[in-house]
Amino acid sequence: MPTLPARSNPARALLLAFSLLAASFAPSTLCAQPSALGSAPGVDAPRLLILPFAVNAGPDLAYMRDSLPKLLSDKLKEQGFEVVSQDETANLVKSKGATTFDDKTIRELTLLAKAQDAVYGTFSQIGDTLNLDLRIVDGFGAKPDQTVSVTKKGLINVLPAVEEAAQHVRMALMHKDVIAEVTVEGLKYLDPDVVLMRVKMQKGDIYDPQTANNDLREVFNLGYFDDVKIEVQDEPEGKKVIFKVQEKPRIAAISVQGTDAVSDSDILEVMGTKTGSVLNLKILSDDLNKIRALYKSKGYYLAEVTYHLDESQKGTARLVLDVKEGQKLYIRKITIKGAHQLDEDDLKGELALSERGMFSWITGSGILKEEMLDRDAAVLEAYYANRGFIDAKVAPPTVEYKEDGIYITFTVEEGDRYKVGTVNIEGDLIEPKEKLLEHTKLDDLAKDDDYFDRSVLRDDLHRLNEFYANFGYAFAKTEVQSEVDRDAKRINITYEIQKEQKVYIRRVLVEGNSKTRENVIRREMLLGDGDKFSGQKLSRSSERLNKLGYFKTVDIETVPTGDPALMDLKVKVEEKPTGSVSAGVGYSSVDQFFVGATVQEKNLFGRGYTLAVSGTLGGVSQNSTVTFINPSVNDTKWSWSNSIYLRKYNWDDYEQSTIGGRTGVSYPIGEYTRVSAGYSLERFDIYDIDDDSAALLKEFKGVNWSSTVDVGATRDTTDDNFMPTKGTVNKVNMYYDGGPLGGTTSFVKYVYSSHWFTKLFAGTIFHVHGQIGYVGENVNGDDVPPWERFYLGGIDTVRGYSGNKISPRDAASDDRIGGNKELFFNVEYFFPIAKELNIWGLTFFDMGNAWDDGQSFFYDTKQEGGSNLPLGMYKSVGLGMRWNSPFGPLRIEYGYPLDKLSHSSSTGRIEFKIGGAF
Repeated sequence: MPTLPARSNPARALLLAFSLLAASFAPSTLCAQPSALGSAPGVDAPRLLILPFAVNAGPDLAYMRDSLPKLLSDKLKEQGFEVVSQDETANLVKSKGATTFDDKTIRELTLLAKAQDAVYGTFSQIGDTLNLDLRIVDGFGAKPDQTVSVTKKGLINVLPAVEEAAQHVRMALMHKDVIAEVTVEGLKYLDPDVVLMRVKMQKGDIYDPQTANNDLREVFNLGYFDDVKIEVQDEPEGKKVIFKVQEKPRIAAISVQGTDAVSDSDILEVMGTKTGSVLNLKILSDDLNKIRALYKSKGYYLAEVTYHLDESQKGTARLVLDVKEGQKLYIRKITIKGAHQLDEDDLKGELALSERGMFSWITGSGILKEEMLDRDAAVLEAYYANRGFIDAKVAPPTVEYKEDGIYITFTVEEGDRYKVGTVNIEGDLIEPKEKLLEHTKLDDLAKDDDYFDRSVLRDDLHRLNEFYANFGYAFAKTEVQSEVDRDAKRINITYEIQKEQKVYIRRVLVEGNSKTRENVIRREMLLGDGDKFSGQKLSRSSERLNKLGYFKTVDIETVPTGDPALMDLKVKVEEKPTGSVSAGVGYSSVDQFFVGATVQEKNLFGRGYTLAVSGTLGGVSQNSTVTFINPSVNDTKWSWSNSIYLRKYNWDDYEQSTIGGRTGVSYPIGEYTRVSAGYSLERFDIYDIDDDSAALLKEFKGVNWSSTVDVGATRDTTDDNFMPTKGTVNKVNMYYDGGPLGGTTSFVKYVYSSHWFTKLFAGTIFHVHGQIGYVGENVNGDDVPPWERFYLGGIDTVRGYSGNKISPRDAASDDRIGGNKELFFNVEYFFPIAKELNIWGLTFFDMGNAWDDGQSFFYDTKQEGGSNLPLGMYKSVGLGMRWNSPFGPLRIEYGYPLDKLSHSSSTGRIEFKIGGAF
C-alpha cells in the first residue's frame, strides 16, 4: 500500500509506545475471553509465522513495524496458536535478504519456519482513522489467501484493533471447527430447551470432542431419556452438532394402591412426578422417599413404597405406586444406657420425645419426630454438664423399628462428677472484686459445696458483660479459665474481663417506618445521639418499642463506625396494622347475653395518637364511648386523654342512663411509673324504679350530676402487653366526687390492683392478680350512689358467676345494691399450646366478694342455701385459651363456680372476646 503523509505528534507517539510496552508485559489483561483453543484438546492449531508490518504513518510511528507483530503474536498465543518467535522470524527474513514480501517469498519463509500459515499486513493512519489490514497466506498454496481488515478511531484504540484482528484471524483459520448449530432430534413431549440449557457447546464455539462427551453424559443424567447420541455434521458454516435422544414414556396417569391411613390426594400432592410429564427415574426416586417421609410423619415407619409401569401403549405409561403401610408405630421404650449416677426418669423428663402412655391420645406423646433425636442427645449432654459431669458424652441414639413399636436407646458415658472449687475475677476491674462477685452465682455454688453447673457459668458471663455494658463498655468480653483438679474432683474458675473501649452513641438511625413518624420511635429510645452506651437502656428501649403495639418486629442493631469509641444504633422496625375491630360475646342462662364491638386506631396519622369508638349492646346494658389519647404532647413526657360516653344499664329494679366525659393528663416518674389526674362530668338519669325497691335506689331517682376528680399512679415492669413473662403491674386510683366540686352526688373511692408474672419450667408462666377497693362518704356525708359501688362476677373479676351478680343485697327488698368494699384474686397458670403461633392454654382459680357498709373484709357471707363461705369469698376454677391471632387477641374461658350464688348459673359459664386487624 502507498505511504500516506501523517502529522507527527511525539507526545501521542510516546503515549502509544508506552501502551504497547505495557501490553507486551501484561497481555492477559487485554483479553477478557479465555482461549477457546486452549480449552479444546484434540483441535489442531496451526503454527503461524507473523511477519513485520508495513507502516503508512508519520516517522514517529515507524517503530510499529516490529511492535504490532509482537502484540498480534501475543494475542494469537492467547487464542491457543503456536507462533514462531520474533527472533527466529527476524533471522529467517535476514537470511533471505527480504525487504519486501510477495507471495513466493512469504511461502518460502513459512515453510522454512515449519509453519502452516503466515500473517503480514499494513498499519495506516489517515487523520484520526487507523486501518489494520492483514493477509493470511497458506504456506503450501493449497488454500486461497484470506484478508482481515479492522478500522478504529484514534491512536488510543490501537490495542482494541489488534485484539479484534486476532479474533478474526482465529476464526478464519479455525473455521472448519467452529460450531455452526446445536440442535435436538427425537423429542415428542419435552421442549428442546430442556437439553440445550444443560449443554456447554454453543454456536460459535470451537468443537471439542471432550466437551461433547461431557455434554452427552450431562443430557443422559437428566433422567428423561433411554438413549442419547451425538452426531456431528460438516456444513459450509462449520460443524452442526445434533443430540439424538429417545425419550422415556410420558405418564398418562398415576394411581396408588394399598393406601388407607394416607389419602391418595396427599400422596400425589408431595410428588414431583405429575400426569402428563415424561418419566424421570431420578425424580421418581425422590418421590418415593417423599412418600415414605409422609408416612413416617403419620407414624408408619415400616411403610414400603414401590412402583411399576403399565406400558400398554407405545410412548405412554401408567405409573402405579404400590404401598404397604404396615402398622402405625409409637415409641414403646426409651432406654438411657450408662446412666448410673443420675436417675433415668429425671433424664427422660428432659427429652422432647416420650413413650406412649395412657393419655397420649390427648397429649400427642409417643410420636417419633426424627429431628428431635439429635436435639435430645444434646439436651442429655447439657443436663449432665449442668450437674457436674464435665466429661459426659452422649452418643447419637439408635432407633429400632419393630412390629410392636419403636425402641430408642441413648448411650451415656458419665465420667466423674465435679464440684465448684474457687471462683475468681481478674482483668480490667471497674469495681472491687467483691462487688463484681455479687453479680455471679457460681461462687454461691462454691460456698454451698455444690456441683459445677455449666448453665450458671454461662449466665455469669452474660451478667458480667451486661454489668460492664451498663457503664458504657459495649464490647466488654468475659472469658473463662478453668483448672480441673482431677484428684479433688473440683473445678476452679477464673473470669477474665476485658473491658475494651468505653463507647458513646454517635447517631441513632431509624429504618422500616413507612407510617410511624420517626419522632414517635425516638421518644421511646432511652439512648440518643451522644449518650454513653448502656446495655440495660438498650434492652429497655426495645421493650418500650415492642409495647407500643405498632410493630411486628423491633431490632436494635449496634453498628461500628470505624472509631472504637463511637457506635451507631440502627433501629429497624417492621410495622403491623394498628387499626383494629374487636368484638366480644357473653352468655349466661339468665338472659345475660351481650355483644360488643370496638373500632380503634392506635397510631393515628403515624403520630401515636389513639382514637377508639366502642359500643356494647345486651339484655341489661348498652354503652357507647369515643376516646382520644395523645401519648406525648409536643413530644414531651405529658400524655393527654379525652373521652365522651353514653351508657344505659337495666338493673333488676331500675334503669340508669348516663352521658358524660372525662379529660386527663399523665406524666412518667422514672422509667416504669406514670402518675395521672383527670376530671369527669356526668349526668345520670335513674328511672323505672320499682315501688318495692331498696331505699338507696329510690334516693337517687331522677336526674343526678356527678363532678369528679381522679388521681392515680401505675407502675409497669412487664416485658410484653399480650403475654408477659416477667414483671409486675401495680395501679392505685383515688376518685373524689361532689363537695366543693359541685354536683348532686358525693363519694370518695379508692382502688388498688396488682399483677405479678414469672416464668416457670418448660416456658410456662405463673400469674397472680389481686384487686382491692373501697368507696365511702366524702365531707358531705351523703350516701354513695349505687352505680359507684362494687359488683363482681364475669370474665374480668370472678369467672364462673354471672356478671355483676356478686353483690350485697338490701335487707328489705333483696335488691343488689353493691358493696362499699371489694377484694378478689385471680391465680393463673399459662402453658404454651403453639408458641410459634402465640397460642396459650391456661387454668385458673378465682375468689372474691363485695361487702356492704358495716361489714369487714372477709365478712362471714352466706351462700345460697345458708352455708358460710370460707374467708367470705366466692370461688371458682376453670380453664381457657389465649391467642394473639392475626385478627387480634382472642380470649375464651370457662369458669365453674365452687359456691352457690342466687340468680347465677351453678354449672358455670363460657365467655370469650375476640378482635381483628384491618
